[in-house]
Amino acid sequence: MKLIANRINGIHLRDILPVLSDAVQVESVLAAVAYGSSASDITQDLVGYCVENKLRLDLWMRYDHTVPVSVELLKRLLKHQKDNVFTRFVPDRFHPKLIWWKGYGAYIGSANHTDNGWLTNIEAGVFLSEDELVVNGMDIQFEGFFEYLRELDVTIPISADYIAEMERLNALNKNVYADAIKNRKHLAWEGPSFVQKKAAFDQRKATFKLEWLSTLGILQSIQQQLGDYRPSWIGADVPTAWQVDQFLHAYYYNHVGDSQHKPFEDYHRRNHGNPQAALEAELKWWKSLSEAPSREDYALYESAPTVRVLLAKDRVQELSCEEFATLCRNTHATMDHIIKVPLADLGRPELKTLDREARVELFAPLILRQRNRKGWDVRQLLHYVLYGGPNDEIWQRLYHAGRDSEYSISRYGLNSLAEVLGWARPEVVPPRNGRTSKALRALGFDVKVY
Repeated sequence: MKLIANRINGIHLRDILPVLSDAVQVESVLAAVAYGSSASDITQDLVGYCVENKLRLDLWMRYDHTVPVSVELLKRLLKHQKDNVFTRFVPDRFHPKLIWWKGYGAYIGSANHTDNGWLTNIEAGVFLSEDELVVNGMDIQFEGFFEYLRELDVTIPISADYIAEMERLNALNKNVYADAIKNRKHLAWEGPSFVQKKAAFDQRKATFKLEWLSTLGILQSIQQQLGDYRPSWIGADVPTAWQVDQFLHAYYYNHVGDSQHKPFEDYHRRNHGNPQAALEAELKWWKSLSEAPSREDYALYESAPTVRVLLAKDRVQELSCEEFATLCRNTHATMDHIIKVPLADLGRPELKTLDREARVELFAPLILRQRNRKGWDVRQLLHYVLYGGPNDEIWQRLYHAGRDSEYSISRYGLNSLAEVLGWARPEVVPPRNGRTSKALRALGFDVKVY
């Protein structure tokens, strides 16, 4: 955690922009910043940073008669929609300053998207690393915050007409500021109450249900089509739900970008008009393969069966520490998280590096020691998700386990749970993790990346 106070302590927002590398990666950027203008060096503000690093930016800013976002910045934002910069405006009752570099960390404080806010003003804010967010459940709360903004029906998309209105209001403000509000195109928004906690939670749950079932339908459609595209090295007895996952694995790691960069949003824009055509082209490629291109055979014949045995209904609650470690080794989402856990939290603060296998041995007991607010450990949580009710309510149990603070266990999140669910119960759902969702988006399907 860092205090960002500009001149007071010499740490500015610009100083925490992540330098991307194999060790430092950002999935996308979510930002809610009320006021904004372009930086004196436009390559050094948030918009310029995201464009330069080819990161998707979803940005919410303020709309009112005072022109809270400069016309110059508005024109840049519209121009960079082609670079996956998407901006919407919330009327009147909008004042946050929150930037989340997903996978790296988040800033929350007082600084607007301006030179003054980033460099010269006396500001006060904190930067929290992604690990700090996960440990404290802040990542779940941030997801809820941005989900709320996505669902607001009063937001205004950026457009040439929007910029023209701001230019008109800007001119009026110079001479007749007091009358400018009368010339607004959109009425002042009184807004709903922001203290309806249960209603907001229920709305997020309903949104999750809709997205989850929609994506499940896409995965099941691919599952049905796979029968005509099974490569020779996969036996007919391998569950098709597992085959869906490994087909998407092979596509993502072999055809989306290069070995380091996976610009799945660029592919989404390209394939969005006809995802079925993109899917069929990749299925033909998949069928033509004489061998697994990136260890998919290991996943299908070694990893998945191991997980299925470990998570059997009569066994999951009795997993030993070593068995849970084995489960972690065979879960892509969990291993992806393990490499990001600070060594101090794993009990080895004196070390600078540690290989994955050694990390797993430390991670497993760390998770097993934790309890959620119900007093459950991770084994009980897994049993609840896998077997705690009817199959058609699995989405609801996943939501509680991954998003509800009463159920969730830090460092064992939604992607890990949804992935092992598909390995353990392929007759119900295919596995799904962040990579699954990114591969589907790359094919052009409208799914959410958790």
